[in-house]
Amino acid sequence: MNVSTQIHLERSSILSVAEALQVMLGFGGFIISLLTFVIALILLRDKK
Repeated sequence: MNVSTQIHLERSSILSVAEALQVMLGFGGFIISLLTFVIALILLRDKK
């Protein structure tokens, strides 16, 4: 077993493509909701 095969086998067992996409989409949704919350707080503070 050469080095590239060993690295491929180690990485393939960590996270599948579907799981990686799911994590990225979840994190993106979290970032969007966090930014929306911060903008809403800023707008509410400016109204007062």
